[in-house]
Amino acid sequence: MECVLCYFGLIFCFVNSNAFSHDSSLFSSTEDFRQFAAGNFKNILTDSCSSGRFSYYQIEKGPGRSEKATKRYLKIVSRTTGKTEGMNSIPEHIVLNNLTNRTISFEAASFDDGEATEEDYELNLLPNTSESGAVCLDGTPPGYYLHNGTGLGKSKWIVFFQGGAWCHDPDTCYERSSSALGSSACFRRQIRLEGFLSNQVKYNPDFYNWTKVFVPYCDGASFTGNREKPLNVKNKLLYFRGRRILDALLDELLRRGIDKASEIILSGRSAGALTAIIHADYIRTRFRRAANASFRVLADAGFFVDAPSLNGTEIIRSTFQQLYTLHNSSLNQACSGAQELRQEWRCLFPQYSIPFVNSPIFLVNSLYDLWQIAYLSNIPCVLNVKTCNSTEKSQIMKFREKTLCALRSVFDSKKTAVFADACLVHTQCVMNAFWTRIQIQNVTISQAFTNWYRGDEQERFRIDCHYPCNLTCPKLYRI
Repeated sequence: MECVLCYFGLIFCFVNSNAFSHDSSLFSSTEDFRQFAAGNFKNILTDSCSSGRFSYYQIEKGPGRSEKATKRYLKIVSRTTGKTEGMNSIPEHIVLNNLTNRTISFEAASFDDGEATEEDYELNLLPNTSESGAVCLDGTPPGYYLHNGTGLGKSKWIVFFQGGAWCHDPDTCYERSSSALGSSACFRRQIRLEGFLSNQVKYNPDFYNWTKVFVPYCDGASFTGNREKPLNVKNKLLYFRGRRILDALLDELLRRGIDKASEIILSGRSAGALTAIIHADYIRTRFRRAANASFRVLADAGFFVDAPSLNGTEIIRSTFQQLYTLHNSSLNQACSGAQELRQEWRCLFPQYSIPFVNSPIFLVNSLYDLWQIAYLSNIPCVLNVKTCNSTEKSQIMKFREKTLCALRSVFDSKKTAVFADACLVHTQCVMNAFWTRIQIQNVTISQAFTNWYRGDEQERFRIDCHYPCNLTCPKLYRI
């Protein structure tokens, strides 16, 4: 009832603006989420282990995934009919990269272990992390990928955190520790990125020549964990040190020259966007001790909604509660201090934490977030929406209301902007076909963010119409 009232309240608040001008199988246990979290890691951007290739440590150069092999795997995904069997093995990285014309990209458009080009980001492992305990789940040193800026963009920095869900119990973290989401032994030497991270002016005219840092995600808790002692799981030590990794990264970037930056954009996708939101003020404080750079946040699909699944189970809430305890998470201090005893985990949800964030944030999020609907609302048929029954379709449509309800705290913030489209997607800022094409009221994501970044506050909240109204959305998931 609260969300329904909230929804109508939002309509009332925006009635005089342009914001609203457009008018199976169930997860029922931790085991179901465990199967997903420990699922198929083959298509993670940096994962050379699960794909059957030599690791970064074993060989300097190696073959990349062939286009033919990629298409073969994607055909399997596109045939998904909505049954839970098979859904649990499809990782977030497949769901979050849906493009038009029935194609799906990986986290990068391509990757290449061969000779570097102007498009490549180079891997750097963080030094001396064993002394501080800033290590990945499996104890290997974390790292970052760097592409140096050019010209006037050299002193302007983008720091971007990779996505990849979370691990919330010993078993999911154990499985994760053998992939690039838990071990730097699986990181590739070079990667190539798109959209907001592209180095090509035609796709990224405002930020193409900036210095860019891509931070691979190997701790499993959005860089929040700080558990002192490792946990022995199946005769393997697991480390929950995401917050220490973050501190080591910030130290390294200061050594690399970010203290001389004139502008800094903190960004990320999915769980990486959640990282940017949770740690925005802390990172801003660390950097501003050394430099007086402007600082803003671009959060892509990090607005995870505190809402039950189709059958009423609290999948995401349960996951965050367990994650918070297992990793001994360190969250936004202002938010944590405002919560009741043993309710600090709530600050993992942006709807509760953003009101306590002082840094300016631009949220890019679908009103019908594909990954949240498929896994957290447990409506996997959304991957092939034509196969959904009437009950499932009704719940998909209602997710817009749930998202708007959760966003009400954001609408009260003077430092936050929102681009909320009606596409069935999850993450949109690091794919050329999304970043430069998806529109609300004839304004693309790229244009909306750039305008806000340059100080245009007139259109801070762009709220799309009801699905399937937006013709600029990918064709793959239209009814």
